[in-house]
Amino acid sequence: MTLIKFLAAVAFDWFLSWKIGKISSKKRDKETLSHVLLLVTCYSEGLESVKGTLDSLALSDYDDMHKLLFVIADGDITGSGNEKSTPQILLDLMEPFDLKAPAPKPKSYVAIGDGLKQHNMAQVHIGFYNILDHRVPYMLIIKCGLPYERVQPKAGNRGKRDSQLILMHWLTSICFNEPMTPLHYDMFEKVRQLVGVTPDRYELVLMVDADTRVMPDALGIMISAMERDPLVMGLCGETQIANKRDTWVTRIQVYEYYISHHLGKAFESIFGGVTCLPGCFCMYRVKAPNKDGYNVPVLANPDIVTNYSSNDVSTLHKKNLLLLGEDRYLTTLMMRAFPNRKMIYVPRAVCKTVVPDEFNVLLSQRRRWINSTIHNLMELVLVPELCGIFCCSMQFVILLELIGTVVLPASMCFTIYLIIAACMGQDVLLPLAMMAGVYLLQAILILSTTKKVSYVMWMGVFVLALPIWNLVLPAYAFWRFDDFSWGATRKIDGPDTGHGEGGHGNNDS
Repeated sequence: MTLIKFLAAVAFDWFLSWKIGKISSKKRDKETLSHVLLLVTCYSEGLESVKGTLDSLALSDYDDMHKLLFVIADGDITGSGNEKSTPQILLDLMEPFDLKAPAPKPKSYVAIGDGLKQHNMAQVHIGFYNILDHRVPYMLIIKCGLPYERVQPKAGNRGKRDSQLILMHWLTSICFNEPMTPLHYDMFEKVRQLVGVTPDRYELVLMVDADTRVMPDALGIMISAMERDPLVMGLCGETQIANKRDTWVTRIQVYEYYISHHLGKAFESIFGGVTCLPGCFCMYRVKAPNKDGYNVPVLANPDIVTNYSSNDVSTLHKKNLLLLGEDRYLTTLMMRAFPNRKMIYVPRAVCKTVVPDEFNVLLSQRRRWINSTIHNLMELVLVPELCGIFCCSMQFVILLELIGTVVLPASMCFTIYLIIAACMGQDVLLPLAMMAGVYLLQAILILSTTKKVSYVMWMGVFVLALPIWNLVLPAYAFWRFDDFSWGATRKIDGPDTGHGEGGHGNNDS
């Protein structure tokens, strides 16, 4: 299987990747450009983090008036060490659309939560984001909570999934011309006022986290990939590490990020079935034309929105899907609803993100990722409509990935046993040679794709850390299968569980 993945990844890099997202050299009329929403979900980030992200999006090589910064602040949160709350930081970065306009009134919407928490309120601010010669339309939604909440810590906080659903419910209402909540109607009118076009013109959504830096050409490449193939409903680019040399914890992640994209996602992209579009950097299609020329809602599909907004998280399986891996679960829902459409990887679109630099933070992050991966693969392996048949099907590939994830600790223990047995003179060189061959193939992949010898060095660092990746992290995740907190990640002033239940405390992007 590793050899097949290797050959597929090389073929993808040599023959397919350069075509995906290729931007035409011909100058296009602005009227033909696609309108794109740039969704940034924020929680407790500081000025440096959010400004870096918004700067990178505003400086993208794409017409300013055809992109809309759509920023959502998840409650009145002040990050640890920050002088101002995150909503205030975001507001300070905005040039108001109308200086004389009064402060916007909070508007109601249906949120994710239990009991009274299902009712939330938010303010909609509009204006422009200015940097150098760019002036980009900017809409900021601040979840402020009900009046009784506003005297409490973390007022309005409902979690990242709720922030995404504000946009998704809004888009669904627009596509089907349905009645809107007061918040959604306010958003509709203010977008029309700010940009001069109705929101139904927006057909693409780029989702990024508030600690991600998008390269200047990435947005144009991703939009071009969407425009070239209407069957593509979602895509992601390559996420690189911005702080790779900070600590030993960041160093062991460099090659893991590289190989997960250039081997894992490249292989899945050949099937058109990338199983996880990372929430820190991905793009979805809001609607797409069908064979009859009519637009079909994709991200705005009611079935997807309904399942994604579920409040029924009473089982271990659903809690892992909805509380720990919402980004992966959204990909799962898309593939389940549209098995004949494509999820692809666009390697030429690059972003950089900050990864955990402390081991306890990495442990918490990977606990969530591993557990949500297993439960999402269990969902996908039951979808018979995915492309291919039997051993040459995406369903079979997903099954192998699921089994491989579950047996990681056992495989690492077996590897350690083989090494000890070889040192004691037993004849176990053949299986060890096969394992070494796997990493030799990966070294060849590096040299044949990126041509960066430094990544061979990073592979060496990764190999030394294999006991952590294949034993410590998965074993810890399996032991904590019923732990749905976000763990020791991003700190705020106050306690937290991580799901918008009155606290986020230690959170991670």
